[in-house]
Amino acid sequence: MTEQKLNLLTDYFQDNGIEGLDPQKVLENMSDDEIRAMVSGNDEYVVKRSGNIEKYKKDKVARSIKNSADESDIQLNSSDVDIIIKDITDRLFYGDDKKLTPTVEVRDMVIEILKKDGYSKVNEDYENYAKNQT
Repeated sequence: MTEQKLNLLTDYFQDNGIEGLDPQKVLENMSDDEIRAMVSGNDEYVVKRSGNIEKYKKDKVARSIKNSADESDIQLNSSDVDIIIKDITDRLFYGDDKKLTPTVEVRDMVIEILKKDGYSKVNEDYENYAKNQT
Protein backbone atom coordinates (compact mmCIF):
# COMPACT_ATOMS: atom_id res chain seq x y z
CA MET A 1 0.00 0.00 0.00
CA THR A 2 2.80 2.43 0.87
CA GLU A 3 4.41 1.70 -2.50
CA GLN A 4 1.15 2.65 -4.24
CA LYS A 5 0.94 5.91 -2.29
CA LEU A 6 4.54 6.78 -3.13
CA ASN A 7 3.89 6.08 -6.82
CA LEU A 8 0.70 8.15 -6.68
CA LEU A 9 2.56 11.09 -5.14
CA THR A 10 5.47 10.76 -7.57
CA ASP A 11 3.07 10.84 -10.53
CA TYR A 12 1.17 13.77 -9.03
CA PHE A 13 4.39 15.75 -8.55
CA GLN A 14 5.46 15.01 -12.13
CA ASP A 15 2.05 16.02 -13.50
CA ASN A 16 2.42 19.34 -11.69
CA GLY A 17 6.03 19.98 -12.70
CA ILE A 18 7.37 19.64 -9.16
CA GLU A 19 10.94 18.37 -8.91
CA GLY A 20 13.07 17.48 -5.93
CA LEU A 21 10.21 16.83 -3.51
CA ASP A 22 10.57 13.62 -1.51
CA PRO A 23 7.31 11.64 -1.68
CA GLN A 24 8.31 9.69 1.43
CA LYS A 25 8.59 12.90 3.46
CA VAL A 26 5.20 14.08 2.17
CA LEU A 27 3.70 10.71 3.07
CA GLU A 28 5.05 11.09 6.60
CA ASN A 29 3.68 14.63 7.00
CA MET A 30 0.22 14.28 5.48
CA SER A 31 -2.67 12.06 6.45
CA ASP A 32 -4.18 9.64 3.96
CA ASP A 33 -7.27 11.87 3.74
CA GLU A 34 -5.13 14.94 3.00
CA ILE A 35 -3.22 13.09 0.29
CA ARG A 36 -6.45 11.77 -1.23
CA ALA A 37 -7.92 15.26 -1.26
CA MET A 38 -4.80 16.73 -2.83
CA VAL A 39 -4.46 14.21 -5.66
CA SER A 40 -8.20 14.38 -6.40
CA GLY A 41 -7.45 17.76 -8.02
CA ASN A 42 -10.37 19.64 -6.48
CA ASP A 43 -8.24 22.17 -4.62
CA GLU A 44 -4.96 23.99 -5.17
CA TYR A 45 -1.90 23.35 -3.01
CA VAL A 46 1.48 24.97 -2.44
CA VAL A 47 4.86 23.48 -1.64
CA LYS A 48 6.45 25.41 1.20
CA ARG A 49 10.22 26.02 1.36
CA SER A 50 10.38 23.33 4.04
CA GLY A 51 8.96 20.79 1.59
CA ASN A 52 5.64 20.66 3.40
CA ILE A 53 2.49 20.88 1.35
CA GLU A 54 -0.56 22.87 2.35
CA LYS A 55 -3.74 24.04 0.75
CA TYR A 56 -3.38 27.31 -1.19
CA LYS A 57 -5.01 30.07 0.82
CA LYS A 58 -5.98 33.16 -1.11
CA ASP A 59 -6.50 35.06 2.13
CA LYS A 60 -2.82 34.65 3.09
CA VAL A 61 -1.73 36.12 -0.24
CA ALA A 62 -4.31 38.90 0.08
CA ARG A 63 -3.11 39.72 3.59
CA SER A 64 0.51 40.03 2.45
CA ILE A 65 -0.55 42.33 -0.41
CA LYS A 66 -2.66 44.46 1.96
CA ASN A 67 0.22 44.66 4.43
CA SER A 68 2.54 45.79 1.64
CA ALA A 69 0.01 48.40 0.56
CA ASP A 70 -0.24 49.63 4.16
CA GLU A 71 3.56 49.89 4.31
CA SER A 72 3.38 51.99 1.14
CA ASP A 73 0.61 54.20 2.58
CA ILE A 74 -1.60 53.08 -0.31
CA GLN A 75 -5.19 52.14 0.28
CA LEU A 76 -6.36 49.10 -1.65
CA ASN A 77 -10.06 48.41 -1.39
CA SER A 78 -11.40 44.88 -1.21
CA SER A 79 -12.38 44.76 -4.86
CA ASP A 80 -8.85 45.81 -5.94
CA VAL A 81 -7.36 43.03 -3.83
CA ASP A 82 -9.96 40.53 -5.09
CA ILE A 83 -9.09 41.35 -8.71
CA ILE A 84 -5.36 41.00 -8.01
CA ILE A 85 -5.90 37.67 -6.18
CA LYS A 86 -8.12 36.32 -8.96
CA ASP A 87 -5.50 37.22 -11.55
CA ILE A 88 -2.75 35.55 -9.50
CA THR A 89 -4.78 32.40 -8.85
CA ASP A 90 -5.92 32.11 -12.46
CA ARG A 91 -2.39 32.45 -13.77
CA LEU A 92 -0.98 29.97 -11.24
CA PHE A 93 -3.57 27.24 -11.44
CA TYR A 94 -6.06 27.63 -14.27
CA GLY A 95 -3.87 28.00 -17.34
CA ASP A 96 -3.41 24.24 -17.31
CA ASP A 97 -4.28 21.33 -15.05
CA LYS A 98 -1.69 22.33 -12.48
CA LYS A 99 -2.92 22.06 -8.89
CA LEU A 100 0.38 22.23 -7.00
CA THR A 101 2.95 25.01 -7.12
CA PRO A 102 5.94 26.10 -5.02
CA THR A 103 5.41 29.16 -2.84
CA VAL A 104 8.28 30.87 -4.68
CA GLU A 105 6.14 30.77 -7.83
CA VAL A 106 3.26 32.35 -5.89
CA ARG A 107 5.60 35.11 -4.73
CA ASP A 108 6.95 35.66 -8.24
CA MET A 109 3.42 35.80 -9.66
CA VAL A 110 2.36 38.36 -7.03
CA ILE A 111 5.32 40.53 -8.03
CA GLU A 112 4.53 40.17 -11.73
CA ILE A 113 0.83 40.99 -11.29
CA LEU A 114 1.47 43.98 -9.02
CA LYS A 115 3.89 45.39 -11.60
CA LYS A 116 1.51 44.69 -14.50
CA ASP A 117 -1.43 46.30 -12.68
CA GLY A 118 0.54 49.47 -11.89
CA TYR A 119 1.06 48.96 -8.16
CA SER A 120 4.80 49.67 -8.31
CA LYS A 121 5.11 51.02 -4.74
CA VAL A 122 3.10 48.12 -3.30
CA ASN A 123 5.24 45.77 -5.37
CA GLU A 124 8.41 47.32 -4.00
CA ASP A 125 7.28 46.76 -0.41
CA TYR A 126 6.04 43.26 -1.26
CA GLU A 127 9.44 42.38 -2.75
CA ASN A 128 11.15 43.62 0.43
CA TYR A 129 8.74 41.51 2.49
CA ALA A 130 9.41 38.48 0.27
CA LYS A 131 13.18 38.86 0.60
CA ASN A 132 12.82 38.70 4.38
CA GLN A 133 10.87 35.44 4.05
CA THR A 134 13.69 33.55 2.33
